[in-house]
Amino acid sequence: PVADDKPGKPVTIGFAGPQADHGWLNAINENAKSRAEKYSDVTLEITEGSNDTAQQIGQIETLINKKVDVLVILPADGKALTQVGLKAMRAGIPVVNLDRIFASPQAYRCWIGGDNYGMGLNAGHYIGEKLKDKPDARVVELAGLDNLELTKQRTQGFDDALKNYPNIKKVARQAADFTVESGQAKMAQLLQAQSEIDALWNHDDDQGVGALRAIEQAGRDEFLMVGGA
Repeated sequence: PVADDKPGKPVTIGFAGPQADHGWLNAINENAKSRAEKYSDVTLEITEGSNDTAQQIGQIETLINKKVDVLVILPADGKALTQVGLKAMRAGIPVVNLDRIFASPQAYRCWIGGDNYGMGLNAGHYIGEKLKDKPDARVVELAGLDNLELTKQRTQGFDDALKNYPNIKKVARQAADFTVESGQAKMAQLLQAQSEIDALWNHDDDQGVGALRAIEQAGRDEFLMVGGA
């Protein structure tokens, strides 16, 4: 049999992602770079990550003009970058859409992402089972970036799961920004507003680090915390 790892036709992969201001995004960038270095026939064109939509569109258009063989795009905002995904596909460049999904399936050849609805659903069922015997149980939600479809899906899954537990009420929800700082600030607000809670559903690991800081500073330990991502 022919070994798959023999060099083939040289290919250039364009990679455009958001600003790596988050542990998970940073890991994706580093993994892409180290993986590309293993193959002598692969050239990786990686853009300077940006959370500015117009800037990211410009970076992707540059990659389209360079006629890369394939484009990997992790959009700062999937909906906002759909048009440039369509533009790449029309130019004959297959697009791999990572994580934050484009609004049209014609904008990408394949999507690689998590089951965000399932993440919320699992969190809701887990909390539900832990609190099912507690009358008037109170939960709060620390969501991620509210303009992203995946955040809405995580919330929807969570809310749908809680419908099975009429004794549990979601009393508050704050959206943070996937950062340690915002997690800490928004969690502090939630704790100030709610003198007693039974569970926290937090959407993201980086902001969870901040949430834990706020919880420790407030000296609160009466509830369980469930994290996603």
